[in-house]
Amino acid sequence: MTTRLTSLAATVGIAVLLLVGHFGVWAAHKTAALSLSAHELGEFTNDTPNAGVFPNEGFYLPIWAAGLALGVAAARARRTEVWLALLALAAFITQFGLPRFERWADPAFRLQAILTAAALAVLLVASSALRRTGRAAGRGARLTAVALPVLAVVPVVGYLVIRPALETLYRDSVGLGAGWWLTLCAVVLSVAGAALSLRTAGSART
Repeated sequence: MTTRLTSLAATVGIAVLLLVGHFGVWAAHKTAALSLSAHELGEFTNDTPNAGVFPNEGFYLPIWAAGLALGVAAARARRTEVWLALLALAAFITQFGLPRFERWADPAFRLQAILTAAALAVLLVASSALRRTGRAAGRGARLTAVALPVLAVVPVVGYLVIRPALETLYRDSVGLGAGWWLTLCAVVLSVAGAALSLRTAGSART
């Protein structure tokens, strides 16, 4: 009981941290108006020369992964109302991957919309299936524990890749903002959680 609650609380905490990090400043510039969050970078990089080396969809990986992890963790809740509340939170986090309404017809953002819709569908189906079969505490939990840090770290590295292109565009230096650091912190915490989950699973077999 205590282990379940601790694991669930940790997943919720990491998911919220990733959401806050997503909307926090990543590209820190001395002029506040030129500072960009990961959410803004996901759109801005489409129009930034030489930034195409990192796909804009990559900046949404943390919230897609956070939503899926939270959906899987929610399936472990004993009470139906708790499961539904956490599932709603997971869907709320995931939907931030959708492009702005006026961008829906833009081919440059079509893949982003499709991937977000797929992520929403997967988390709803996976959470429901795992809850029905009772496997949320087993393979599903271990898989998401490993996938979360792997997916979340992609834009952390990706920003470092496109940072020179931003500096060329601004003709000024661009730093690492609080949002980037929060996301990195969430990655570290999720790595620790994945290691603990795998170690616990290994101990259970022996």
